[in-house]
Amino acid sequence: MIREAIMNGTFRPGEELREGALAESLAVSRGSVREGLSILEREGVIRTGWHRPATVIPASKEHARNLYRLRAGLDRIAAQGAAERACRGGFSEVLERLRAAVEGGVARSEVVRADLEFHDAVYGLADNEPLTSAWQAIRSQIRLYQLLRSTEPEVGYDSTLVDEHARYAEILATGDVDAAGRYAERHVESALEGLLARLVD
Repeated sequence: MIREAIMNGTFRPGEELREGALAESLAVSRGSVREGLSILEREGVIRTGWHRPATVIPASKEHARNLYRLRAGLDRIAAQGAAERACRGGFSEVLERLRAAVEGGVARSEVVRADLEFHDAVYGLADNEPLTSAWQAIRSQIRLYQLLRSTEPEVGYDSTLVDEHARYAEILATGDVDAAGRYAERHVESALEGLLARLVD
């Protein structure tokens, strides 16, 4: 519940999260809140310190660059692994959900969710447990940044989103490992460029 409150903008980057207030608003025990915050800290979505309240990670260009550089490396390996197990049509369902989200006028959070589900499918096809664990460790941070990026939609962003992912799937289906890795990196670099244009520092 705390994660979703962060993702839907109830708690903004840099905002404090106080155990007592959270327990009261969510009608759960402080112990449950503490456990939830511990999980979110491991996901990198919040930061905690000795005798300091937990805070949502502040959004910054430096942090975004570091995070997306890491993602680019992980996505390249995932794409290469998925290409080695190339299967045509393996992404049809996630692409259709992404198309439906883009064209259906749903909340931006649902477009981001559908976008990440596509990438989850790439990691799933790569079938590399340590790699998937690394992706899961940063996935919530990526989701938060993508939501920040899409608060005020970029001109043409939605119109290219489905096509970009459809092209990604086509390349994976060819089995061309090198091309898949290159496309994955370019895909992340493009996302970072759009994100940096929206961050102030």
